[in-house]
Amino acid sequence: MIRFRHALFVAAVFVFAAGPATAQTTDASSTPPPKAPTYPKPAKPDFSSLRFLLGKWTCVSYSERRGSEPTKGTLVTTMTPDGYWMKTVTTSAGVSYAKFPSTYTDLVTYDGTAKRWIDIGTGSYGAYGYSTSTGMDSYGHMLWGADSFLYDGDTTSSTGTLVTKVSDTKYTTASAFTTTAGLVNRVHGTCTKG
Repeated sequence: MIRFRHALFVAAVFVFAAGPATAQTTDASSTPPPKAPTYPKPAKPDFSSLRFLLGKWTCVSYSERRGSEPTKGTLVTTMTPDGYWMKTVTTSAGVSYAKFPSTYTDLVTYDGTAKRWIDIGTGSYGAYGYSTSTGMDSYGHMLWGADSFLYDGDTTSSTGTLVTKVSDTKYTTASAFTTTAGLVNRVHGTCTKG
């Protein structure tokens, strides 16, 4: 009887010792890994507040330090085929202080997570930039920040650009920058459709 009890005790100890380990191994191997998330297709941005920009525009701007000499450009704005971007191509023939033609392309979309508009641009001669905006207010003002401003040896800071919708066929722009000499230069422009 003692031997039987001893055998039962040994068997019980073996089962106790082995049981949980076997159970853990079984549980771990039978538990499926967490399911990887799936993502819905992002909704297309609501461009209704900017739709007036579609089409061809003629823009003229003036910088205080350039006096009465205008900078002229032709802008053509379209939607990309997928509907996620508004694309603007700006061409300029050049000015007396930069006697060469240039082209710049802006792509604008809306980041629904960050709740902001994004403008990514690239252009001739390695030009690039990006800026953000919270959108157009009820007065037709849309402020684009100087997010990608970098010191270039001449300009030390920039205010960004305020775009003001005057009508469906006209808008104005206003910005300013500070030079290394400490001078603040204001730039204003007018764009008309057609």
